[in-house]
Amino acid sequence: MKKIYNKNLYQNFKSDYSPDDFHHIAFKTTNYEKMVDFYKNLFGCEPLYQSDLITFLAYDNEHHRIAIANTSGVLNSLNFIQRSIMKFKIFLNKKIPSIEGLDHVSYRVNPIDKWFDFYFSAKERGLNPLWTINHGWISGIYYRDPDNNLVEVFFEHFSSADEFKNNISADFEDEPIGTNMDVEVLHKMFKSGAPFEDLIKKGNTVPEGKKPVSGIEAVKNMKKKFKD
Repeated sequence: MKKIYNKNLYQNFKSDYSPDDFHHIAFKTTNYEKMVDFYKNLFGCEPLYQSDLITFLAYDNEHHRIAIANTSGVLNSLNFIQRSIMKFKIFLNKKIPSIEGLDHVSYRVNPIDKWFDFYFSAKERGLNPLWTINHGWISGIYYRDPDNNLVEVFFEHFSSADEFKNNISADFEDEPIGTNMDVEVLHKMFKSGAPFEDLIKKGNTVPEGKKPVSGIEAVKNMKKKFKD
């Protein structure tokens, strides 16, 4: 596929077919109560409607942002062979990372101090991230829900189109995935008064003498913050 890197696109493009905004995401699950509880806990959601069949969750003025449908009844209605196959598929989905389909859903929390507050508040509620990574233009915390879906919460490294062009890391064009990081080390840097340009630099939480974990290696080793 042809390589494209067009930094002028940001704040300078609108498709003729673009929707007004992104509204909600919907899940199907046989792990219904745990999924509902997870998103209530993560975003402080309240249900517009909740039953044994489906829940519509809101975290702002919209009527709902997350829908979760209970498919346990469908599973239980299958015959023995169909149900066994479906249970095995569900097991594989949770145990083996998929190389197809939706990877994650992402939410922005700006500025960086608010992002830190989200991280520590979620930690107090028992939510620890699976993955923390500096992508080179945003820094993201990835949580894993009970069905193994990834939810990213990120802050941006820029506040304008010009900053966007300047604050993408120099190696972004060749390595757009990013470098694993340690949020709590980054927070200590923030509290000590480190300049913003140091806070958004890839590899900034790697101890001296160690090497960062980046690119595809970062995807394969999400919990590994650095290597020898």
